Amino acid sequence: MASKEKFIEKLMQMASESPEFREKLIADPKSVIQERINFRLPDDLEVVVHVDTPKKLNLVLSEPKEELSELELSAVSGGVCWDDCIESSCSCT
Repeated sequence: MASKEKFIEKLMQMASESPEFREKLIADPKSVIQERINFRLPDDLEVVVHVDTPKKLNLVLSEPKEELSELELSAVSGGVCWDDCIESSCSCT
């Protein structure tokens, strides 16, 4: 599993274990992620949290793309670290 997916899985686990964290993640997911990865995400990147309920199922479809996004470019150039950033002391440099 890629680092980004592990990071998202950890966020979801924290949200399931802490009602306070869940509320914060739902209210302002971009800020929560920026805080955890210690990196400012691009202004034009929208982060949305969808909550599944018994009467609502969310499907997430990726757009086919040929070029890397600004975030992906930052990640491959060393600007974003998804690993170990869920803990209070991020190992990213």
